[in-house]
Amino acid sequence: MSMVVERRNGDTPPSVGILLATHNGERFVGEQIESILAQRGVSTTIYIRDDGSTDGTLAIINSYVDAHPGQVIQLAQVPHRFGAACENFLSMVVELYAAPHAYFAFSDQDDIWLPGKLARAVERLNATGASGYASNLTAFSQAQDREWTITKARPQRRFDHLFQSASAGCTYVFDAKAARLIASCLGRLEDHDWKGMSHDWLCYAICRSHGLAWIIDDWSGIRYRQHDQNLFGAMPGIGGAIKRLGLMRGGWYRSVLLRNGHFLNPSNQDERAVLERVARMNWTDRFWLAARSGWFRREAKARFALAATLVAGLV
Repeated sequence: MSMVVERRNGDTPPSVGILLATHNGERFVGEQIESILAQRGVSTTIYIRDDGSTDGTLAIINSYVDAHPGQVIQLAQVPHRFGAACENFLSMVVELYAAPHAYFAFSDQDDIWLPGKLARAVERLNATGASGYASNLTAFSQAQDREWTITKARPQRRFDHLFQSASAGCTYVFDAKAARLIASCLGRLEDHDWKGMSHDWLCYAICRSHGLAWIIDDWSGIRYRQHDQNLFGAMPGIGGAIKRLGLMRGGWYRSVLLRNGHFLNPSNQDERAVLERVARMNWTDRFWLAARSGWFRREAKARFALAATLVAGLV
């Protein structure tokens, strides 16, 4: 499929700032950086913040910084370890939202981007007037010698942003307006506990809560690597379902949903009404939420599962 990208400022290709979080990624980070440098139809600047790597990751990063001055930039490490990618990614949004780019994108350290990934996203954003883009993914496991499609492109629901992300954050591309909004809503990162939080879910929720449109593409421009260091990964099949149920029963899902709510639009009263019921979660609230599960999840199976877990008191 050809990618036609609207050029801004004459023949200058659209500028995309890539926010790449790393930690002990020496096995894969070089291949990922190469796939970003090979992007067509856009101008890329890669910003990398390492979170205390103890392997050869920093040496690999430094080699790319030296080979691509001004295009690959290593950001200063913070005094403390983030300990998870969420706060690292958010720190880069807060630091770089005013950088001279029309668009920004999140990048994990271990995936492989197809050459047209960013051009496709920019073309779709231009065509629809949306501020944010996400897409399907092609997951692959070298250890299992297989790959499969993770479908995210189903019709968005009224409040799906409260209950799920748009897709994996590594598919996200968002414009400067969205970056400014996210940074303003986050404020001082040190004022919040980010343990267990999900940057992709939060950024999608902030944008939707404030009325910025997102699109979820049925095309996949990314090979989403699955390996033993993935925090959540693709979680396919019965094993994935069991893991997700365990996260719900352990309180993670509800906790993150409510913590996301602190950063959303305080004037959005319909959202506030849903969040208040999730916070109370008495029997009346559970049945009210279960009856409206069609508002909350994009996938039919996920709507049924959410309704069932709500009624059973597992959320």
